[in-house]
Formats: sequence, structure tokens, C-alpha cells
Amino acid sequence: MRGDPLDRAAHLRRDPAFLSSVRANDATRLVPIWRGRCLVDGRPARAVVPRLGEARALLDAAREVVFLGLEGDVPVLMVDLPPDAEPEVPVGTFLELFVAGMQLPPDEMSLLAYARGMAHWHASHRFDPKTGEPTTTSEAGFARDTEDGRRDFPRTDPAVMALVVDGDRCVLARQPQAPPGMYSALAGFVEPGESLEACVRRETLEEVGVEVGALRYFGSQPWPFPRSLMVAFVAEAKTTELRIDETELEAARWVTRDEILAPKGFFIPPPFSIAHHLITTWAKQP
Repeated sequence: MRGDPLDRAAHLRRDPAFLSSVRANDATRLVPIWRGRCLVDGRPARAVVPRLGEARALLDAAREVVFLGLEGDVPVLMVDLPPDAEPEVPVGTFLELFVAGMQLPPDEMSLLAYARGMAHWHASHRFDPKTGEPTTTSEAGFARDTEDGRRDFPRTDPAVMALVVDGDRCVLARQPQAPPGMYSALAGFVEPGESLEACVRRETLEEVGVEVGALRYFGSQPWPFPRSLMVAFVAEAKTTELRIDETELEAARWVTRDEILAPKGFFIPPPFSIAHHLITTWAKQP
């Protein structure tokens, strides 16, 4: 989920003639979302992205439509379907993205994450928080307008992930809501007025009582649960005693590289997550 398979073609979001042609083009691809779930089929799962010519009923039924961009020269639309009854689809089943993501190829995971994120934003911004009046969609689904002329755009919530390391070992922690046996790097949301680096230092100190020094940026990943951007770092420990915040974590421990590469009694997040790549990349270093 680290790449973007589409040209987002933002310049076309204000082109009425182009947007009309998209809805008339049988080759246009649809990414259906229903109750926040994505349409997949097969084992291992693959994303179902039907052509408009074979699934026009989905476009007609959609409560929100977003122009996601172009795949080559083919337009791609997100269609968010009414939640009351499960829609009829040409093939496939609607699954939670976190479940489907364990099987999907990275480019398909990225596409579904993008679509799901846009659907969630629309669902949570149907009304003006100031007046309570309904908002309307504009810019091909990338804005919502209030009656008094204000315009709101999609937002994402930045969060940091930190793999705290000390020589040949790192800190892995377990949250109460995680699947049984799963341990991961530390993570937390960036607070107002806080830099990414300051957030890493605060979160590691708050969650496991460890002070960190040098930080190395690893990478980032959109995380649509519901609308986060994970920014990952490797953090060098200055202290090593663990003092666990039991309101945030169920457990935390130091784990060696060898234990990560041949785990016994625990596992790390699946390969579609940046946590997996952060941990395994560090563990495989000489």
C-alpha cells in the first residue's frame, strides 16, 4: 500500500465536459464501496473493479461518486453505495479492507485504500459542523460546499511509527485490540503544534518509558482506518529500561533480529503494512 496506481489527474476535476464523458464511457472503471467494505473476489483475493458498461446500476445507485483518476487513459470512479441493502454486483463479495489487504497485491491495496478513504471522508462530512445544514459535493468529489460558500477538502491524520532499536535488538509492543500474538512497532497520532520528530520522542517516552536520540526516516503509508498517514522512523534508544503505559499497551519487550526472522510465540503485522517492512528491513540488516 505504498504506491499509487493511478494518475490522479487533479486538473480534470473541474472539467465538466470531461466528467460528463466519464459517466458515458462504458470503459470507465468503478471501485464500489459498501458500508466501508471493498469488493473482492477469489483466493487469494483480488479487487473487483468492473467496467461501467457491465455495472451501470452501481453508478446509478451511488450516494457519492468520486473521480479517482486515470489508469492509463481509462477513468476510475469510486462509487459509495447506500448502506441499507447489499447491492447486486457482477461478481465478488464486500469485505473489510483490513481482512482483504492480507491477500491483495500492493497496487490493488493502494487503489482500495484510496477509494475507501474518500468514501469515509464523504460519509463524515455530509453536514456543516457550524450550521448543521447539508453540504454538497463539488470538484468531482474532492470538495464539499456549505450553503454560505465555504469549501471543505479531504484531510488525513498524520501518525508516527517508531521502531526503537538498541544494537541488535528492538522494542516490539502489543496493543489490547491487536490480533492475539501480534506485536508491532510503537505508533501514535501527531498532536497540534507538534513535529513528526517530537511526536516520536513523546510517544516512545509515554508508551514504554524510553528516551530516544537519533532518528532515521524510513517511509510513509496511507492507512485508511479511517484516514491516517503513517510516517515511519527508526529511533536509537538512549535508555533501555521499559516502563509500559498499561492504558495504551498490553505488553512490550526487547526482541532480537534473530527472533524477528524466526519468531516463536508471536508474529508481526502482515506484509501490506509499513510496520512489517519497517521491522523486517531492520532485522535483515547486517
